[in-house]
Amino acid sequence: MTDSTGTGFTAHPEKLDSAAGKLTTAGNDVGTIRDTLGRLSMSGEDTFGPYGAPEAAKAFWSAWQDELGVNTDALHDLGDKVGKTAANYAGVDGKISQHLQAR
Repeated sequence: MTDSTGTGFTAHPEKLDSAAGKLTTAGNDVGTIRDTLGRLSMSGEDTFGPYGAPEAAKAFWSAWQDELGVNTDALHDLGDKVGKTAANYAGVDGKISQHLQAR
């Protein structure tokens, strides 16, 4: 979509759609990492020693798993929104083109 008033605004739906795909792929990658890391077993006192370190490590690990889940969801949401924006721009371009050709 190009603004003919000379303001220089241009939208490229194909580039937006590509960016949406990259965001979705990044979300998938982060989700895969989260799932893979979630399958690792946390060691006990033999690795972390006594004095509550194993419990602290498990709490830390759990918090990171939650954070990776939030990041996965955010990347997927952004990908969806950018994809919808690309589709909207493409749709508007098509409608404007049809309108101008009908004149």
